[in-house]
Amino acid sequence: MSGIVGLIKSSNEPINLSLLHQMTDFMAFRGPDAQAVWHKGKVGLGHTLLRTTFEQEHEQQPFTLDDQVWIVADARLDGRKDLLAAFRAKGRESAKDAPDIELVLHAYLTWDIACVDHLMGDFVFIIWDERQQRLFCGRDQFGILPFYYAQVNNTLICSNTLNCIRLHPQISAKLNEQAVGDHLLFGMNMEFKTTIYADIQRLAPAHTLIWSDGRVRVQRYWQLQRCLPLIRYQRPEEYVEHFYQLFEQAIADRVRTDTLSTHLSGGMDSTSIATIAQKILAARGKPFDFQAFTLSSEQEQQEDSYAGLVARQIGIPHNFVAADGHLRAVPPAQPQTYLPEPSASIPNRDPFMELTQLCAAHGRVVLTGFGGDPALYFGEFYWLEWLKHGLIGQWLAVQLHYFSVYRRRPTFYFRQGWEYRQKIAQSVPPSPTWINPAFVKRMDLEARWEKINADLLDQISRYGMGNSPYWSNLFAWADPGYSSIQLKHYFPFFDLRLVNYLIAIPPVPWLVKKTILREAMQERLPEAVRARPKKVFDNPQDYSKVMQDMARGWISNLLSETQILPEYVDSYELLALLTKPEEITPGNRFLIERALALAYWLRTQKTENISAHKNALLI
Repeated sequence: MSGIVGLIKSSNEPINLSLLHQMTDFMAFRGPDAQAVWHKGKVGLGHTLLRTTFEQEHEQQPFTLDDQVWIVADARLDGRKDLLAAFRAKGRESAKDAPDIELVLHAYLTWDIACVDHLMGDFVFIIWDERQQRLFCGRDQFGILPFYYAQVNNTLICSNTLNCIRLHPQISAKLNEQAVGDHLLFGMNMEFKTTIYADIQRLAPAHTLIWSDGRVRVQRYWQLQRCLPLIRYQRPEEYVEHFYQLFEQAIADRVRTDTLSTHLSGGMDSTSIATIAQKILAARGKPFDFQAFTLSSEQEQQEDSYAGLVARQIGIPHNFVAADGHLRAVPPAQPQTYLPEPSASIPNRDPFMELTQLCAAHGRVVLTGFGGDPALYFGEFYWLEWLKHGLIGQWLAVQLHYFSVYRRRPTFYFRQGWEYRQKIAQSVPPSPTWINPAFVKRMDLEARWEKINADLLDQISRYGMGNSPYWSNLFAWADPGYSSIQLKHYFPFFDLRLVNYLIAIPPVPWLVKKTILREAMQERLPEAVRARPKKVFDNPQDYSKVMQDMARGWISNLLSETQILPEYVDSYELLALLTKPEEITPGNRFLIERALALAYWLRTQKTENISAHKNALLI
């Protein structure tokens, strides 16, 4: 995996080569294995390499096959065997051990801009086609890897590293206030196409960007469907067999190294991934180093014991990271990592950052079970979404198929679905009172709060969250360009083949309480883990007291010392709330953390090194 950057001018004047080198140098933190640039007249590409697969051993970027079409990419492809077969059918050959970057370029040379229709996996790329004088960029279907771009005067800048784009001398630090408001309300930017900076845009998942004749055109190439034509097997076992085959392949395509980590909780998702990954590694007959990492909490000791049970059964080392204590952490005046955008919490108060660092100390790849819930859990509630969007025929087909296969009356789950909908609606707290009223009025935040929360119904059934930026934001926070940690997170549940299958199978019974995964993991997981119900974690019990203790300490200093913060947050109102533990609820706890995280991010931006880099470029 890599850091990539591209510069192109709409005029025929050459690019600033010193700037290209500076921007590439800046990305060395995410690609320590190799670094190079290529340029020709008005266009230049830069790349830094982080090797995470066997095939990358001899990878070189920027890359070309004919000196006419050049590419830089951050790419890990799924279904390589099928892609190579598709090349052969078109009369094109590529070595089976070719790095993924080469396969992406072969795909472009075979299908032109339609190449994205043939690619699966985690990828972003920049291709310069000298023959057509065209720049072509693409981002994977789920937005697992980030991609940013900006246009200033006659220059287009593209990169998968936001702060790299900020190095351009003409990119301002002006904030996008809509994104600021979204962060305070939702903990993240709720627009696919923007960033926290007014001058920098984000390429949405499943989109391409084409630059030609000085103009930029962005278009979608794939859409996540709410349902696909129903798969109708006559034997229930066929559903489980097909699922397991796809699930194992999804994991195998992400285990193309002999040293890796896995997140391991006590739930079904991560334990299933760890079990299958260990089987795949062992089947190769070669030495490997596979270790599990668990966030441990005194409140959730049973969860830790389930994780340990699986680690012992599959015979891998098990490491624990203490989640307790982070709540009382005082953030440093100058953090180790200057985040490109604010996150939902202050980094050193989030134990996942420590977990990420420990995984990176072991290897460069970590498997995660994130995505298992939207993929497998919400079968009881799918009808809410389907009926809302007029998919009555599909709903009836599911019920009839259930009766024809099982010869018993289907369960409609009306009561469960309605109760869950009511629970979701009731769990939405009032909008925060500590946002500056003038800012609320200027950005109409009350209306935005109501609108986005009203769409929660679409997010409780299967892949509903794919229609919002929720997933792509979480993926971006895990990316090395955000965390500055040399670790790639792989998400088997976001394998396109697996997703398409899970959308097409009958939600009942297979997606009721993760039935299809439980069936597939029979005799593979300890029965205590396979049969346990889903665990919903509560908020820390002492959160209110901890925040009250800290309100007159670092929190007060943070809110008062961040000069720009009063434009967005009423610090006095927030501090008054923090001194009243009875008013801190599980719902507004996250809203409080978002305000503190924004304040910390705004304050630390003043000390970051972007301005120093810019000054050096202007000399």
